[in-house]
Amino acid sequence: MQDERVFIDQMGRMYRIKHPEPLSEPPSNLRIARTSKPWGVYLRMLGTVIPAFFLMYVLHFLVIGAISLEPGLVLVSGICSAPLVFLILSLHKPRLVHVRLAVSDASGSEAHALPEGGSLRTPMKTKLTRFLVKDDSILDVPPNRQLWGLFAAVVSAGISISILMLTVSEVGGVILFLLLAVPIWFVGFSLPVLAWWGTSNKLLGLPTRRRDAEAWLMAGMASAFPASIFNSLIVPEIIPFEPDQWAYEFLLLAAGAPFCEEIFKAMAVALFLPYITGPKHGFQVGFTVGLGFALIENFQYIGISLLDGALSVSITILVRGIGSIPGHAVWTAISGTAIGWMATDKELKAKLSWKAKSMAISAIDMAEGIGIDTDGDGDLSGFDGFHPTLEEAISKASLEEMDEINPWIILGNDTGVAETGLKLGIEDFSLTYERIPVSQTPRGIQTPKRIPAAIALSIVGHSFWNGSSFLSFYAPTWLGMGEGGATLIMLSWVIFLICSVLLVARGVIRGVNSLE
Repeated sequence: MQDERVFIDQMGRMYRIKHPEPLSEPPSNLRIARTSKPWGVYLRMLGTVIPAFFLMYVLHFLVIGAISLEPGLVLVSGICSAPLVFLILSLHKPRLVHVRLAVSDASGSEAHALPEGGSLRTPMKTKLTRFLVKDDSILDVPPNRQLWGLFAAVVSAGISISILMLTVSEVGGVILFLLLAVPIWFVGFSLPVLAWWGTSNKLLGLPTRRRDAEAWLMAGMASAFPASIFNSLIVPEIIPFEPDQWAYEFLLLAAGAPFCEEIFKAMAVALFLPYITGPKHGFQVGFTVGLGFALIENFQYIGISLLDGALSVSITILVRGIGSIPGHAVWTAISGTAIGWMATDKELKAKLSWKAKSMAISAIDMAEGIGIDTDGDGDLSGFDGFHPTLEEAISKASLEEMDEINPWIILGNDTGVAETGLKLGIEDFSLTYERIPVSQTPRGIQTPKRIPAAIALSIVGHSFWNGSSFLSFYAPTWLGMGEGGATLIMLSWVIFLICSVLLVARGVIRGVNSLE
């Protein structure tokens, strides 16, 4: 009773001030309705990628300053990065709902203390429980028909402006292009990513929480930073050619970029290994990480193509929208599928999940130790939930695996254990069956199950796209072909690459859908 709070009024009457009910685990059948806002995820995506792009280059200069021992550059870069980081974190801060559930109970109370002060009074005796619920809203994107329709409209608008400049009025076309340049840029670099996001989720048929999908997308954006550092600072030092030679650019595009980008994207997927449930889920995570990486690239490439006019930006939006974006997504999804196969090891997942949760709990305890109510429970006592030991987590995973392996019970089997309860005709039960071999032919494209082989395949696919695109641009010139023939060959090869990527994407998705 020493920690009880007591209030004595002027008449000497003593009142005991009740403590708020501690947080508890929410009911398993709790469902909270959410208003559908399909375009909300698009606005958050835009609000994330723009500061993330500038943050990538600010951190790039910070690394350069650290390498060249220039404290001024490091200081300025650090100061400039702070508001960008704050903006991104504010957009994606964890959304928690503090639920208070009062249920009629004769042994309860009519007054319940609240952690923020005051009390809740009910007209009857109730039992109050409090719990925090994560925002588990399902990823809700606009219909695919709308997204692809808007994408086609943007490309058509750019081509129409080009035709206007060539046939009607160059000045009028330039003015119209200047007015529409920024909207074309923003919609052109981002809308195809959202369209492929929605298309992949529909084809895979996996319900996805919005916060999970956004975390995967942000991980893909983040993987672009180390890839950029590697491509700009390390690869040029390794290539044994001068920058003005064609072999230098070829190796940079066909070897350096695919190698580092696919490895860093696979590392981004591996961050979610404790939460990946299998190869199909791993494919989904990898596909989304690849989209996040492509989103950063698109912002830069389409922005640069604006300088070459309406026709250039339209072609760039089209090629990247139906070629490069699904290419990045599929290549990373191949690695993600292999990581998903690795995630089927229950004991490994239990260890990783326990470690991840321990780090999160330590972060909560540290934050609340300095006065920040991180978990939103109204006090600064640190993490109040249940946290099993590592041995308990592994044991639970092993039991779950045994339940999955042995889901059947044999009736009438003599196990030596006393049977209780009503027997429903076990003595008279008979079962006949015929062994009919069922052949399951794998559908689609089956990707490697081992992570090194999957990453190697991703690098090869990425390298073929980059290297062959480069050669299709330079080879006609080496062969002495005219401008018309060179343009025809280059466009034909781009069409071939786009069709190949789309066919591979379709085959890989069919293959991963046949796994479960």
